[in-house]
Amino acid sequence: MCHLIRCLTVAASLFLAGQPLWAVVNTPPNVVLIISDDHGFIDYGFMESKLAKTPHLDRIAAESLLYTRGYVMPVCSPSLGCLLTGKLPHDHGITGNDLSDEGIKIVQADGKKDRAPLTQQLLSNPVILPKILSDAGYVTLQTGKLWNVTAQEAGFTNGMTQKEGRHGGEGLSIGRETMQPIYDVIQEAQTQQKPFFVWYAPLLPHQPHNPPQAYLERYTGKGLSKKAEKYYAMVEWFDQTCGDLDDYLKQHHLSENTIVIYLADNGWDAEEGSRAKLSPFELGIRTPIFIRWPGKIKPQRDDQTLASIIDIVPTILHHTGMDVSAQLPGLVLTDRNAMTQRQSVFVEAYTHDIAELGKPEKSIVTQVIINGWSKLLQPGPNRPDKAYTSAPEEIQLFDLQSDPFEKHNLADEKPEEVARLKALQNAQWAINP
Repeated sequence: MCHLIRCLTVAASLFLAGQPLWAVVNTPPNVVLIISDDHGFIDYGFMESKLAKTPHLDRIAAESLLYTRGYVMPVCSPSLGCLLTGKLPHDHGITGNDLSDEGIKIVQADGKKDRAPLTQQLLSNPVILPKILSDAGYVTLQTGKLWNVTAQEAGFTNGMTQKEGRHGGEGLSIGRETMQPIYDVIQEAQTQQKPFFVWYAPLLPHQPHNPPQAYLERYTGKGLSKKAEKYYAMVEWFDQTCGDLDDYLKQHHLSENTIVIYLADNGWDAEEGSRAKLSPFELGIRTPIFIRWPGKIKPQRDDQTLASIIDIVPTILHHTGMDVSAQLPGLVLTDRNAMTQRQSVFVEAYTHDIAELGKPEKSIVTQVIINGWSKLLQPGPNRPDKAYTSAPEEIQLFDLQSDPFEKHNLADEKPEEVARLKALQNAQWAINP
């Protein structure tokens, strides 16, 4: 009885302080997944950029378990497929943004049309993150980028993308025009006394690079190209939206029971060079990944350990009490023992257009293995189908610790290291045995 009285007293005090009553109950945590779009891994204050201004992300990263060596796929649709399924593209089946002309002919011959085959391919995976969370009682919201499926098809209880297609349709107004749909659904979840999951994937700093003038003015007159001026202004605009979202969580006393996870879907180069988006080089595939849960996850910066986009799904499901890690290849980001013992991560770079669904080997351009600080780029049977994409035509080996921007190919100097990494890669998925 005394314990009950104490609980009621605490609950009453929290209520009077404006906090929800379920804050004292052992409820699953809320989750906010922030996915930046076309964002270079060096373009953050906390990544020591001299140009990019990201004060809000800098603060959140400082409050988080931060892995500065995170890896994603080099283009958006396959990356978002990883975030929905917890698998690499050759496994989840979405290897590009669109079907090639030949790929379209193949599916049309089967009586299919539009993007329906891509929808079917994605939803054939046994794990679809928002569906699992929704089935478990979460209020789930999709905003921003979502490829090949509608929010409803992906299992969200709420969503802005109501028609399947490229990018995310109606969802792309988030961040650029409004944040209100997020606040409305969070309020709905609080009213229902349910935990929430927010997928915040704005078309930021993605093109069109049309930042508000107030942001653009901060980068003019500094010797930058017009492209770079606009890009850095877009980065800062995106950062402000993250700050607005985080401020909302704090103002409504939600931060303590909300996990915030951040990553970019693929990289970018301020000068729009060919070694970034769609490319297997670091500017195309590296991103910081961080996770914050105040009082539960110790803030720490890790500049050594390898993290992967396929770690996001098992991490979220683990911390929300629906652990399916045995079914997935990724690790739980907060399992420091497993993370620090990881030796390798893998990245797959494909043609922009999918040659044939279900046959990823027909589209693979480069297989990438990062093992410690060694990185091997192993050319596949295809060449890029976009002029602005750079991919090696021969095996390339780099020491990322001494050469983070891959200027010195060591393949001829270290054939034994090439053979070792190639064996590890082929054990994971053999295209060039």
